[in-house]
Parts: sequence; C-alpha cells; structure tokens
Amino acid sequence: MAGFAEFQATLQTSLSTLSARERRMVTVAAVALGVFLLFVVTFTFGSKAESIRKRTAQKIVQLEEVQTVAGGYGQARAAQEAMERQLAASNVRLISYLEEKAQKTGLELPTINPRADVALEGTKIVESAVEVTLTDVKLNRLVEFLTLVEAGPGIVKVRYMRLEPRVPNETITAWLTISTYHLKN
Repeated sequence: MAGFAEFQATLQTSLSTLSARERRMVTVAAVALGVFLLFVVTFTFGSKAESIRKRTAQKIVQLEEVQTVAGGYGQARAAQEAMERQLAASNVRLISYLEEKAQKTGLELPTINPRADVALEGTKIVESAVEVTLTDVKLNRLVEFLTLVEAGPGIVKVRYMRLEPRVPNETITAWLTISTYHLKN
C-alpha cells in the first residue's frame, strides 16, 4: 500500500509541474491507453469465449454421433443375439426335412448328396448343406417346395439354384444347394 501511495504522490507532483496544454495531452493519452486496454481485454475475452463455444459445439456433435453409434450398436447386438438364439434352437436334419417338404408338395427327390459340414470363417456358425437334383418338375411345384423349405423352423436357405427348362413338356430340371446353420457345440 505504501508503494502505491508513493507512486500517486510522484504522479501528482509530476502533473502539477505540467502546463494546461501538456495536462490535456497526458489526459488524452491516458484515456486512449485506457480505451486500448479495454479493447484488448474485451477482444481477448470475446475470442476466448467464442473458442469455448466452438469446442462445446464440436463436443455436442461428437456426443450425438456416439449416441447414434451406440443406438445402432444396440440394435445390431440385439439382432445378433436373436440370430444366435435362433441358431441355438436350430436342430434341422436337412435330408429328412427336405424329404418331408417334397412329400407335401408331391415331388420326388431322386438325388440328395450331403456335403461335409463347414464352419463359417471367423464365426461359431456351422453350415450343413446338401445338393439336390429335381428332374422334370413343374415350375409351380418347385416354387411351392422352395417356399416351404425356407419357411420352416430354424434357418434353411437355398444357396444355389440352376434351372434348365424342358420346353416340350413344360417342366424344369433344377440343381439346388440347400443349407442349414447351427452353432458349434
């Protein structure tokens, strides 16, 4: 406090020795310095506040993206768990299943060749497949058979189909690969 009192006394002494014109010039310079300092402080605080607002807006956008991704992850996870439950419950004996569906549609399955079970890469899922050949079958019976096959219990899919029409007798010869899936034990 004593240092400030000394500075004030020195300042008053110096100002009292100045002429009126010099005092006005010093006052104008002091006011200009004060306005300049006020501008610098206001500008600095304003730019700092704007910087904080921009960072806050960016973080809000990032949080919204995280919420979107989290929601999508939750849906994907629920779908995966539902599929795993369906696979765990899938106990389809493919050959007897196909024979049953063929009998319902009035078809005969002359050739059913089972393939070896294959584990799908990077998963706990095993694919069991058979190759079926249907000769001289009507198109509507084939469509009915395939609809019944894929609508059944578990996951059964027609993975490959090659058709060869027999125009003279209005039939089709079909080569099919039908697969079912289950979880590894």
